Amino acid sequence: MFLAVHATVGALLGNVVVDPAASFSLSFASHFLLDMIPHGDQYLYDQYKRGDDVNQAVVRVLVDALITAVLVFFLLSNVTFVSEAGVIAGIIGGLLPDLLVGLFEMLKPKGRGWTGRQLLKFNDLHMRNHVFLIRRFFRGDISSKFGLVVQVLVLGLVVRWLL
Repeated sequence: MFLAVHATVGALLGNVVVDPAASFSLSFASHFLLDMIPHGDQYLYDQYKRGDDVNQAVVRVLVDALITAVLVFFLLSNVTFVSEAGVIAGIIGGLLPDLLVGLFEMLKPKGRGWTGRQLLKFNDLHMRNHVFLIRRFFRGDISSKFGLVVQVLVLGLVVRWLL
């Protein structure tokens, strides 16, 4: 899912569950649930891992991060939340799994040190989670166009709920 989806779901959970620790934890877990929904980007990751279109992947991540930052700034500036601390913790919890995967991709640890082994294990878990439903119930990921529609609909529903 887009970073923006994870951030807004985190904000929503943080607004409902105002305790920052609980909000962070639930948002972190929600990241994995959302990523199980087929969302049309598995082939992009596969291409990236093969070394195809690496620049395109980086541009997509940067655009996603920029849109997410603008959206989070908009929400924090325009929505009266029950607990801003809960919302911020929820946003961080929702984004953290992808940030850890990004750290793994940047560092490319070989698993020698403790941190490298943990990042490798986390990355493997995250990637297996992405394809969990795709491999069990679908013949492959949905198309990227349909995935875009799915993600924009989820994002729109969550933002609408927050406003």
